Amino acid sequence: MDQLNVDKLTDRQKDCLRLVAQGFTSKEIGRLLDLSPSTVDNHVTSAVQSLGAPNRGSAARALAEIELGQKLPRQPQALAQTDQNAILTAEAGGSSFGHTLRRLLILPPVGGKRNDLDGTSRTLRILQVAVLALASVIALTILVSGLFRTFG
Repeated sequence: MDQLNVDKLTDRQKDCLRLVAQGFTSKEIGRLLDLSPSTVDNHVTSAVQSLGAPNRGSAARALAEIELGQKLPRQPQALAQTDQNAILTAEAGGSSFGHTLRRLLILPPVGGKRNDLDGTSRTLRILQVAVLALASVIALTILVSGLFRTFG
């Protein structure tokens, strides 16, 4: 990607890419620039296509490199995409029941991390938390009723 491609970008596209480089989501960028998230996505998509980049992160990095006049260090792909499911699969030892049980007992991270799950994964995580909460309430109810019967 060269300076010529960057010159094709509008000021708004550059603004959006600069904020993408800082780790902001489309919704957050929209709030900062007083745009709708879909307008931000349109600007970013157009910029990605103009720069010929594979994704928004690469386009943001390319813009930053050209504006700063230097190459930025890249994080190794293996570190950038650590997957908790890969760890769970390795620990499960091939047992599908054990794998499923471990996946159900590990709660998703809460707060402080960007949520990049798709709709289906997000729904499954919500259901996972709901089922664990319901199981906890049922276990507590059985325990308390057993105590009342024993000492009552």
